[in-house]
Amino acid sequence: MKIYRILMNKIKLGDIFEIETSIGKAYLHYIHRDKTIGDLVRVLSGLYTQRPESFDKIINHERYMIFFPLKAAFNQKIVLKVNSYPIDNYNIPKYMRTEYNVRGEFLGWHIIDTATWKRQLTRNLSKEQVGFSPWGMFNDTLLIEKLTTNWSLDEWA
Repeated sequence: MKIYRILMNKIKLGDIFEIETSIGKAYLHYIHRDKTIGDLVRVLSGLYTQRPESFDKIINHERYMIFFPLKAAFNQKIVLKVNSYPIDNYNIPKYMRTEYNVRGEFLGWHIIDTATWKRQLTRNLSKEQVGFSPWGMFNDTLLIEKLTTNWSLDEWA
């Protein structure tokens, strides 16, 4: 019984997790573990009143990718492991972005190379850069807020 409990509490790449919001269930697909910044998940599109019978229709549609404290959220039962899906077709993004503000003044965007963590400052985003996911860690509160307000990368630009 103890071994079974340990196996159930283990998360692995490819697992799909459910997080509850006030307006529906959202799904996260775990695709990468970075030793420094943590777990990278794909936030799948849509909010659902009921868990989909199959994730085949939604697995290829994502809102964005974020680093998220997945193991802690799982251990605290903030997220629930509901399925698994191969990660063969999903890569770590080459670049991510974050706002660059000094004393409350927006000075541009940092484009971060995820392999080297080198930053490049740009004042205006190209069409490609608008599609870059946010750099940094989202906790469950921030993620739920973004989901319930239908926040998007385009809106953030």
